[in-house]
Amino acid sequence: EDKSVKWFATEKIDGTSATFALKRAKNIFANNEYYVCSRNVVFNTPEKAEKCYYDTNVYLEMAEKYNMRQVLEQILILDDSLNFVTIQGEIYGKGIQKRTYDLKGHNIAIFNVILGYKNGKVIRLNPREMTNLMEHYNLPCVPILNESYILPDTIEELRNYVNSEPSRIDGKIKEGIVFRSFNGERSFKCVSPEFLLKFHL
Repeated sequence: EDKSVKWFATEKIDGTSATFALKRAKNIFANNEYYVCSRNVVFNTPEKAEKCYYDTNVYLEMAEKYNMRQVLEQILILDDSLNFVTIQGEIYGKGIQKRTYDLKGHNIAIFNVILGYKNGKVIRLNPREMTNLMEHYNLPCVPILNESYILPDTIEELRNYVNSEPSRIDGKIKEGIVFRSFNGERSFKCVSPEFLLKFHL
């Protein structure tokens, strides 16, 4: 990797990913299309909404708790050129994974915001842009650990960096780090082997 390339480093949260999206209606007389999704299911019917891997539908719970539809509507209003807006986050807490972050309920940490297409490309905000935007809507984001990280020469050094400090959420061992490019287009993750041994064996 070119050592001149700098990366954002954000904490990887151990939970379940959720997607909230709003697609602009084709005409002013129609409603915008709103979606709440898990990794594999769109909860767009009562039957699907009742079915969830967890004791309750945590995806719909987070949509209501953080007023996701209203947030998406407000972002869409800001720019007439946007054909859709997508917010993705990690839901974590009690009953989601073995790593509960000492929560009795559930929270979300936003890790990705997509602002439609331009010139045939998906527009993804980088972590700083994402965090700045989400702050306006009181939506918590994944913690930014470094805004100009340069990759080391070895995987061993990278793993050492992942384990160099505890979680910013609760001060305990963190799952890992997600690295994202400044244009938001490239990303990869490095998960702590110690974390996997403790929580996922």
